[in-house]
Amino acid sequence: MTLAFHTVLALTGVLLAAPLAARDPAPEPLPDLAAMDARGIAELFARDKNRWRREPCSFGVPVTKALEAKAPTPAQIKPLRLFAEALCADDEKRYADGAKIVAELAELNPDDPKTGLALYFANRLDDADAMIAHLRGLDNAGLGTLDRDDFWGAVRLARRTGRLAALDALALEWVESGKFAFLDTALYEVVAMAGLRAAALAERGDLAAGLLVSITSPTSYIDMLTQRTYAPFWPAIEARAGANLAAIGDEHVRLARARLTNAPEDRDRFSEAAHALHYNGQFVEAAALAQRWRERAARGKAIEEGDAWALNIEAYAYDSLGQPEKADAVFDELAKVDPDEHNWVVNFVINRASRLVGQGRWQDGLKATDLAREVAKSQGSTYAKLIIAADRACAFQQLGRAQDAQAELAYLRENWKQGLALTARGLMCHGFEDEAAALLLQALRDDGLRETTLSAFETDELDLFYTATILPQATDLLEAYPELAAELSKHVRPMPEAFIPQAALKRVNRTEGAQR
Repeated sequence: MTLAFHTVLALTGVLLAAPLAARDPAPEPLPDLAAMDARGIAELFARDKNRWRREPCSFGVPVTKALEAKAPTPAQIKPLRLFAEALCADDEKRYADGAKIVAELAELNPDDPKTGLALYFANRLDDADAMIAHLRGLDNAGLGTLDRDDFWGAVRLARRTGRLAALDALALEWVESGKFAFLDTALYEVVAMAGLRAAALAERGDLAAGLLVSITSPTSYIDMLTQRTYAPFWPAIEARAGANLAAIGDEHVRLARARLTNAPEDRDRFSEAAHALHYNGQFVEAAALAQRWRERAARGKAIEEGDAWALNIEAYAYDSLGQPEKADAVFDELAKVDPDEHNWVVNFVINRASRLVGQGRWQDGLKATDLAREVAKSQGSTYAKLIIAADRACAFQQLGRAQDAQAELAYLRENWKQGLALTARGLMCHGFEDEAAALLLQALRDDGLRETTLSAFETDELDLFYTATILPQATDLLEAYPELAAELSKHVRPMPEAFIPQAALKRVNRTEGAQR
């Protein structure tokens, strides 16, 4: 068997979980595949190992079909051909066809059911029931392949379509049946929280303690201590959290450090450890850990996304320590990473711009949004573009250029359901409080929007990630709009003072971006 044919067979085991964004608009013409033997087709395929992904309809499908027809072992080529067909279906926006193809792929190999791709098409179709059915059908091996980002995507789809209770019920089934143990440990927290919501609805207080063992992030405890969904379990949650979330914060740091020690080259675990320290108010330690990336760089290691998130935390830690100049330097370093080589850079050029605008550094922030917008054109989601639009709208207003913000406000209004907190902020910067309050009230009364809307009312002291901001927030509206305040109170309570996170209490007050 030729090396080229070996390459094709190897690729059948490296099928991507989601389609690629950029594809060549003018593909090269294909040779006469009917006149070629299997070896020639395999060599054509292997000549550019990514072409079938870039050009799934004009290259991937016809070439893999021809190869399958002539290969000595066609069953080994079939998964590759199906995957090319799925990518083509996505290219042509035939999402229902794509979902059927993925189901066929899953039947071929139940141990690798292509859950990421199945959830991708379910999201495209807004088909939460198909998503839940796919997850319910996973066997133990399939559960082990489930990715945390994929499950979070499932949660977002379920919320958007009003099917969160059904997904939560499935999570509780996994817990009670023992299937929970087959999940990757990185999924334990999000699945346990889903199970806890279902347990609260079912009045299963006997399950609370066992579920809380798997929930250790202070950010999760902020949600659980404020959202009334978890009210039946508040005493147990409070006991586990400890005063100012110190007990759970310490446990979170201990577990994150242990995970990193067990896999020191895992960049996601490196990032998680830096986040855990930051969330626990250990700002000096968070910055010191993040700096260890430079030891890897000195050994010739290329920067990875996990490294970049740790550096992002380093910058925020410097802000919390009252050292904004050091934070500037870290973000400026991140902004130099080539977005064409690392598409995740979009996260950090946006965070860099938002931080500057949020600190009232209007001109610097506006300039930073220029870079963020350029990168986001090809790499950014709608939500990413909403962040940029809100930042620019507020910066323009503060610089006396309100007329230049009209396009930004139009984009926020057009896409408000995908970023309500951002839309409200942009509107409030321009004095449109009535409009912002009306949108927030509408969203709180919408089952599909309520869960994400609640996060819009999170104050700086409960936001353990971002640097504090001087920009307006949804909570600023509550006193003047009692109907909005009353609706909000149905779903959340103010955080009890005893549980204000110690990280918030340790932050250094700044003249830029004063604490709110």
